[in-house]
Amino acid sequence: MCLTPGLLSFVLRQGGLMVAMHRRPPLTVVPPPELLEFDPVEWPAEQWWQSCELWGAARMAFVKQHPGSELGSPLTVLREKHRLYEERRRSLWEAGLGGAAS
Repeated sequence: MCLTPGLLSFVLRQGGLMVAMHRRPPLTVVPPPELLEFDPVEWPAEQWWQSCELWGAARMAFVKQHPGSELGSPLTVLREKHRLYEERRRSLWEAGLGGAAS
């Protein structure tokens, strides 16, 4: 935004600078490190997918309690879980454990 001399004097007469209202507020809540990236070791369960579900549920709960955090929105959480499942499926397929590759 370009401040013309007239607009600048109006802003200064109002007693402050204009702040963009569309910007996010500064991050005040930092998510726990175990929620930033999925590590099955940090989420013990019998199987990999159970660990992923535990992590996803904890991440979803955090996102719902702290909207606007660096973890994103609930949709971001669902997309990340989907990405993890697809990454896992692909690694198993490439390793020949998926049935189709053997």
